[in-house]
Amino acid sequence: MRAFVTGANGFLGSHLVDRLLERGDEVHVLVRKTSNLQWLLGKDVRFHYGDVSGDGKGLREGLEGADVLFHVAGILRANRPQTYYEVNAQGTANVLQTCLEARPNIRRVVVVTSLAAHGPNPGDGIAREDDACHPIGDYGKSKRDEELVALKYADRLSVTIIRPPAIYGPRDDQILAFFQMVRRGLALLPGNGKGVLNMTHVQDVVSGMLLAAEHPKAAGEIFFIGEDKNHSWEEAAGAIAAALQRKVVRLRVPGAVVYAVCGAAEALGRILRRTFALNLAYAKNFLQKNWAMDVGKAVRILGYRPAFSLAFGAKDAAQWYFQEGWLK
Repeated sequence: MRAFVTGANGFLGSHLVDRLLERGDEVHVLVRKTSNLQWLLGKDVRFHYGDVSGDGKGLREGLEGADVLFHVAGILRANRPQTYYEVNAQGTANVLQTCLEARPNIRRVVVVTSLAAHGPNPGDGIAREDDACHPIGDYGKSKRDEELVALKYADRLSVTIIRPPAIYGPRDDQILAFFQMVRRGLALLPGNGKGVLNMTHVQDVVSGMLLAAEHPKAAGEIFFIGEDKNHSWEEAAGAIAAALQRKVVRLRVPGAVVYAVCGAAEALGRILRRTFALNLAYAKNFLQKNWAMDVGKAVRILGYRPAFSLAFGAKDAAQWYFQEGWLK
């Protein structure tokens, strides 16, 4: 098929591009003139220049003749709260409106949002797609707004929404920080370390996206795509420590300390006009007790089967980090 990918130069997008090329698909990508193309250079892709909020020239060029649009582009960190909504929600509206005008008969549009759009679970609950959403922070709220935008187009475009949790694997520089910390023999755990989360290997997310692009029953649906098992922070630290062959000291960090450190980092970022991974929004997400989710719907409808357990996936990520010199 002919696929058009936004956010193709990023972590998830670049792995999607690789899988599409391996299948023999024709791949077109939307990138900015200033984009870092390290994961795309030398590959048989067609570049179209622009961004999701732009005038649409690159979008229209990339959509011409496309069978599937994978909308992966988004923003994880921003200095201004409004930037999240401008890129994640308004940018998606621009992409889908351009698709409606330039390629209204496209076979499928796959929009990637996040578990953050659903928000953390109350009590011991497990997130399912038909639950009410209670996102926290501007990132999560903007991703939920992105979903609502996409659903407004579902009567005119064949839209499917994918919600992954925290994604890790080769090329990831977000969860890398946790690997680096464990490599030094320390694991910082939020609160009592018993909080629950879901982490998924990037290849499993790509597999879910490809299934969503092709299954006739995926149109108009939302799917959680992740591991079929949820983990405590202690279990996650243990899996990464085993992958790195390190014994670690587990240090449980009180919420007040997390907020103090992240607040200081955010203040410094404002002064330096830079965005740091640590900020108050990160602290709030990090301290939530329950990010568990259920991939049963994707299993039933799409035939999704995650291939990477956390133990296996952590070893795969660690091996790549060592090979590339990201871990020493």
